Amino acid sequence: MAVLLELKEKIKRIYGRYNTYIVPAAKFLVTLVAMLMLDSSIGYVSVLKSPLIAILVAIICAFMPAGFMVVCLSMVLVVHLYSISAEFALVTLCLILIMYLLYFRLASKTGYLIVITAMLCCIKLPYLAPIALGLTIGLPAAIPVGFGTIIYYIVKTASDYEAAITGQSASNTVQKFTFIVDGFLNNKDMILLLFVMVITVIVVSIIRRMAIDNAWNVAIVAGALLEFVFVIIGKLALSASLNIIVAIIGILLSVVIAYICEVVFFNLDYKRTEFVQYEDDEYYYYVKAVPKVNLVNEDLRVKRINAQKARNTDDINSRRSSRQTTRPSKRDFEDDDDSTQI
Repeated sequence: MAVLLELKEKIKRIYGRYNTYIVPAAKFLVTLVAMLMLDSSIGYVSVLKSPLIAILVAIICAFMPAGFMVVCLSMVLVVHLYSISAEFALVTLCLILIMYLLYFRLASKTGYLIVITAMLCCIKLPYLAPIALGLTIGLPAAIPVGFGTIIYYIVKTASDYEAAITGQSASNTVQKFTFIVDGFLNNKDMILLLFVMVITVIVVSIIRRMAIDNAWNVAIVAGALLEFVFVIIGKLALSASLNIIVAIIGILLSVVIAYICEVVFFNLDYKRTEFVQYEDDEYYYYVKAVPKVNLVNEDLRVKRINAQKARNTDDINSRRSSRQTTRPSKRDFEDDDDSTQI
């Protein structure tokens, strides 16, 4: 724990000094990775698959707000889907517009979470996000987590839709729209994962705000158990194709990440809890104060010298002191003059 607290203080100092460079660099890296993953999954437009385009988009998004990054990546997604089918692009655009109306209204400052959630889903580790985000951000994190999950399944459905179009199983416009709608509404994996992610964020956010001892630890355990139970029940009840082993590994890793977040961002010392009572003209207040655990940095500087140098230094100091004691002062001369006049 002490190592994590020391690391926290170092990161705070580094971020406070170089945040002007760290924030754009993080946006650049997230956007670049998202562009490359998007191009590798549904890169149907050859122009947008160029690494130079991905770098250019990442540079632009690095100096823009997080919402612009989400909008830019969404437009790239729609363009790729339009090369497959105008119907698929239209449905996707409508879903994106509906989501963004809610997103910009309720959680406009957490746009990067949509991208990160979709990326975690792509690498089969979506369970890393809900507990940590519920602890650090709270209820507003449920919106981008849900949207990121839906965006991932839009990308995943694109390959199945392309196969259906190629095989002529969906020839006219009505059949195409029916295939798209059924692909979303009947996707048991998406419904289960979306439910688990959103509910976990909400439950963890509610528990960690309770005025109980070790609220964050209780929230971590409750979130992990909730994810595990819902995954097992959903696997059995809905016959979803989720991998139980991968889900368990992701839940265990999410617990580790959540514990690190608890130590870094919260970390209270409940042994030194204080209860304060006071009143005014209208209310009587009961206050529970729990101090944070902080490291006390002692800046001790020890200067090592050998015995010979110490002896020489003592001799010099003694000589200086003897000279100062034997040197006559001006007051001594004045006293002598006074005695002479008498």
